[in-house]
Amino acid sequence: MRTLAQRLRRSRGMSVALLATALASGITAADATTAAATALPTAVQAGTPAGATVQASWPTVGPGQRGVDVTTVQLLLTARGYPTTADGAFGPATAAKVKAFQTAKHLTADGIVGPRTWGELVVTLRSGSTGAGVRALQDQLTDNGYTVTVDGVFGSGTAAKVKAFQTAKHLTADGTVDVETWAALVEGGGATGGGKLTDAQAMARLTAAGITRYSSGNCSDRNRKNCTSLQDIRARTVEGVIALKRQSGCRIVITGGTEVGHAGGTYSHWNGYKVDVARTSCVTEYIEAHSRKQYKRGDGAWVWRVTSAGKTVIDYADEYWANHWDITYY
Repeated sequence: MRTLAQRLRRSRGMSVALLATALASGITAADATTAAATALPTAVQAGTPAGATVQASWPTVGPGQRGVDVTTVQLLLTARGYPTTADGAFGPATAAKVKAFQTAKHLTADGIVGPRTWGELVVTLRSGSTGAGVRALQDQLTDNGYTVTVDGVFGSGTAAKVKAFQTAKHLTADGTVDVETWAALVEGGGATGGGKLTDAQAMARLTAAGITRYSSGNCSDRNRKNCTSLQDIRARTVEGVIALKRQSGCRIVITGGTEVGHAGGTYSHWNGYKVDVARTSCVTEYIEAHSRKQYKRGDGAWVWRVTSAGKTVIDYADEYWANHWDITYY
């Protein structure tokens, strides 16, 4: 029989503190070992080689949701041999394919794509790869601001964008899309890397900073245009709004987020780059004093811009007729 010390050494990544706490509570060493193993990052549990450092962070995708992450799930299901229509809408057919995949992988077949399902679903891609998995990759690259042709072919253009993304996320820039790169793409690398947040996560940060939101429909469903949703907003956008509050000293009210009804495009509301902020005299005076007036959009809104090292950092569009500033954080 192995000693407790031997079990500790054999349990890769195990927390000694976790075991000690469990044992003190009367749990057996075997049960404590199992508990510690399940506390490892999902990517490690899914088969990442020993010694790899992976802190995968995945969104939860399930019935009723829409968007690029749903399309990614659908394309990866197809790549895994479960053909699914890639329409970006998580309906009953997609849920059925997810359940079938989960059953085959001995996962809880609940039809919801959480961390464990993501870890099994993603496929390793590199130059020369083709098919639905590559299309999923190209969709995610474009959604992250690294626009690339979505043709299902992992050519030199896709490889260059993958390496640029990996460099920006402080990953090994080898052009190989493994579980760590997928996690950074789908979740944007977590809260500190410009990743996507849930509505609750975003509001927790904003509320702590003294920022509120207004919804004409008193709702937060991103699939209803009279709601103000922050679902899948980028952490960088939230941090930008918090910085605006801190630096201006103004009262900040968010009146538009990631819900439907806004213009499309890469740097759009839906993709989490934009928010609408109530147009008060305090906010207006701060923006005009700390940015440069650039050009008038086709809809009549003047755009004020903040740049750094020659790159656009923030665009403030004065949508005065709607009594708000349309702000884009790049």
